[in-house]
Amino acid sequence: MRGRSVWLCFLALSVASVINVQARLVRNHVSSICSTWGREHFKTFDGDVFQFPGTCEYNLASDCHESYQEFSVHMRRTVKDGNPTVSHVVVTINDLLFYLSKDTVTVNDIPVKLPHFNAGVQVEKNAGNIKLQSKVGITVMWNEDDAVMVELDTDYANRTCGLCGDFNGVPVHDEFIHNGRKISPIEFGNKQKVHRPNEVCEDPDEEEDESREAVLDSCKEFQTTCAQMLRSEPWSSCTTLIDPEPYILTCVQDMCGCSNSPNDFCVCSTLSEFSRQCSHAGGTPPNWRTPQLCAKQCPFNMVYEESGSPCMDTCTLLDTSSLCEDHKIDGCFCPPETVFDDISMRGCIAQSECQCKHNKIYNSGEVYRQDREECTCVEGKWACKSLQTPATCAVEEGSHVTTFDGKTYTFHGDCYYTLAKVESKDKASPKFTILVQLVPCANQEFDTCLKGLKIVLNNDRNNVLMFTSDGTVKQNMQTVSLPYHSGDINIFHASSFHIMLQTSFGLQIQIQHVPVMQVYVSLDQSYRAKTRGLCGNFNMVLSDDMKTPQGIVEGTAPTFSNSWKANYMCPDREERLEDPCSLSVENEWYAKHWCALLLSPDSSFAQCRSVVDPELYYKRCTYASCNCEKSEDCLCAVFSSYARACASKGVFLEDWREKVCDKYSRNCPASQIFSYQHQRCQLTCRSLGSVQQNCISDFLPVDGCSCRDGLYLNENGICIPKAKCPCYHNEVYIKSGKSISIKDEHCVCNNGMLHCHSWRARSSTCPSPKQFFNCSAAGSGDLGLHCAPTCLNLDSNDCDSTECESGCRCPAGLLDDGKNSCVQRNQCTCKHDGHIYAPGSEIPEQCNTCTCKSGSWVCSEKKCPQTCTIYGSGHYNTFDQQTYGFNGGCAYVAVKNKCGNKTVQDSFGVITENEPCGTTGTTCSKTVRIYLGRMEIKLSKGKYEELNLGQGAEIQYRIRRVGLFVVIESAIGLSVMWDGKNNCSHYPGTNAQWRGVWSVWRF
Repeated sequence: MRGRSVWLCFLALSVASVINVQARLVRNHVSSICSTWGREHFKTFDGDVFQFPGTCEYNLASDCHESYQEFSVHMRRTVKDGNPTVSHVVVTINDLLFYLSKDTVTVNDIPVKLPHFNAGVQVEKNAGNIKLQSKVGITVMWNEDDAVMVELDTDYANRTCGLCGDFNGVPVHDEFIHNGRKISPIEFGNKQKVHRPNEVCEDPDEEEDESREAVLDSCKEFQTTCAQMLRSEPWSSCTTLIDPEPYILTCVQDMCGCSNSPNDFCVCSTLSEFSRQCSHAGGTPPNWRTPQLCAKQCPFNMVYEESGSPCMDTCTLLDTSSLCEDHKIDGCFCPPETVFDDISMRGCIAQSECQCKHNKIYNSGEVYRQDREECTCVEGKWACKSLQTPATCAVEEGSHVTTFDGKTYTFHGDCYYTLAKVESKDKASPKFTILVQLVPCANQEFDTCLKGLKIVLNNDRNNVLMFTSDGTVKQNMQTVSLPYHSGDINIFHASSFHIMLQTSFGLQIQIQHVPVMQVYVSLDQSYRAKTRGLCGNFNMVLSDDMKTPQGIVEGTAPTFSNSWKANYMCPDREERLEDPCSLSVENEWYAKHWCALLLSPDSSFAQCRSVVDPELYYKRCTYASCNCEKSEDCLCAVFSSYARACASKGVFLEDWREKVCDKYSRNCPASQIFSYQHQRCQLTCRSLGSVQQNCISDFLPVDGCSCRDGLYLNENGICIPKAKCPCYHNEVYIKSGKSISIKDEHCVCNNGMLHCHSWRARSSTCPSPKQFFNCSAAGSGDLGLHCAPTCLNLDSNDCDSTECESGCRCPAGLLDDGKNSCVQRNQCTCKHDGHIYAPGSEIPEQCNTCTCKSGSWVCSEKKCPQTCTIYGSGHYNTFDQQTYGFNGGCAYVAVKNKCGNKTVQDSFGVITENEPCGTTGTTCSKTVRIYLGRMEIKLSKGKYEELNLGQGAEIQYRIRRVGLFVVIESAIGLSVMWDGKNNCSHYPGTNAQWRGVWSVWRF
């Protein structure tokens, strides 16, 4: 078996423009094609035409010159209504056996529906034919009647046997002359018989071979008729490419053998085959059929053509024909200027009449709106525009962060961190900083919990709102009862699981506290490019979301997140690479069993799979379920995260808690009900006494327990009528005499206050010029080391601490440079990837250079090339540095610039064709096709081939070898680097005009 290899490919894009790909020039395929048709006629790969009337099963073509047979094609004829027809075709490729008959198609004896794809083999109905095409280099076409065609890659030259011959380019020899002896077609055919167990099938008798002249003499009356048909002027395009004599002879044989039959099968079969051979050779056969001669009926309003593209344009795949590499065939096709309606199945229509489909059918002009996008159906294509909707940043399951721009990463913290910071939006809106507290969970070393969230308005530490994981809300450390209203802020219960914070200045926060704490921060578009922190910079560019306070982009989540610590004394956290499921077989089984509901086609989550990819959530689910002490809580947290993501796309999941997580839905407090779609301000008895009730129901529906309409929650958690509501206030305290631990200090509740004592010993001796700071002698508001400004923490106003920390610190006017020295601000160091850089140091950042100046990285602002990488077993890294896996077995557009209904002056494209490694489902790439104006460059099997498409712009490019790699560089900024086997690199473009115009489609 020929070796396979995985591959790596980079697409490089700069300012690019190429014109639309047009129909390609046709090359001569005849020498790679074997066929059989009509009254038992055969044409070998080497061009011999003979007649063999056997009705047993015969080897048509097989790979016979290797110890491992990669493929074989068998066929059997039978006689029906007096005419020979093919009853079935059997194709074996590696360990897959495809049985093709008129009624059914089976794979390893299992019936399948068409189209069917398995291990690099595609079986489909195509223009009235059953077509089997394999990535090993074989195509089999059967018209479900009398004709079968086999086409092979030239890699199999001189390696085949069977009725199709040895494919060595030499006619007659080896097939009909063996060891100097002439062999008759019947003797040759009988040698190709496939012996089946318990089957008795008689070979046709070997008769003396009639000479060509003898046949013509006995059937002389048909010679003129056949010659006139095949040598007439309409066939001139064919006769200049193919010698018509063998087909004239078969025509004579057919007509002579059917002289007493009124059936036109005899003449039609050979004319049809000559027409097909003409198409294979690159000619243009005439439309020779008439209502009286060999007429064909087509479905819908399709028309029968002798030579048409098998890749028919449809309403869903409008560019199929322009990207087609298959040679033309006969069959039913749509008339010119029409496409096939594969959405409503209305036959062939003008493209302008095409509809669009997304879960349902949309007519031209109808609008589909989802999340941040509004799409209008325009002549079968979606024309989409971005909406000015709020963007959301999330912290889920304690360690998973999704930025405003959609970048996801995992970080296991142990400190307060700046989640989002806004320093300036407009004069009317306040500055604010949102901090989150991430800590290791109580009894689980490797689990991380979100324990609290703080909001600091206008950098005023005396104006702090705090939310804790138990659902408590505090204002300046004082517990407040909900609903709560203060100035521009409203806080209320959306359900028993969720608390909402709404503002009048474009900030909304959803705090989930059941089963675990999760936070969703939403900002309207007026904050675009004005945020910093763990949530990124909200500029719609994923690649720079991990920017530190010093202005440099970090490459890993821990180095980025550590830079946003709100307390400099917290230790840096390291990246965690181990798989928690590997530590416990029982936890792994539990996680995979329950998390599989996200992927199951029969679960309640299935209706959302086309809108929100469940794969990311499945990985989170198994990770969290194995990592958590309370596996079910973390499992249910991921499920609720997925349900929320679906709701944001307009898909509301119901009843997903019926099989799992039902303890939360079954245990609502007395008199309350559970719902998946609460979307109102939670009205309580407390809310009735509030002078101002300004909350609005503009948030996503949430699940949880709540009172029925008309009832209100009292201080005991009971829903009562409005007439019975009391007035009250409520506070939660730690009981007197109870103790808690806060960082390294032991705190005891006494007389209503927490008295804390540090367990660490302090030394009052400091290296010069640092000075010892003693909290005991400090004035109010001075927190010592916790909030001391440093070169690495110039934004010290983000500091979160309520406790003073004694120790050595720099004197006033100097800053700690991270190397235990004190310096002026203009001499401050910078940090990147865990390393400290001196002022003036330069580091590369893609195509830019960043310089350390006064404790911040100042970077040049060149537009950098962007890279797409395709590597290994179906792994992709997009231009925006998003990675995903996709084991597709078809051909896919890796990149093109003509997307939707956009019009471009020039267009370009890169297509990859995937080849499976064996039958395991693993995908390796085999071929890369690059379109540059009128040229196509095909990279395959260690070689490249240049094809002129006949139409398009002249675009300059060059192909050169650099070490092991083949490099294609174009004048328009598209570059591809390929190692000739499986590795390929693309170096991308710098011009912003191409941002947002790429698309990936299957065809």
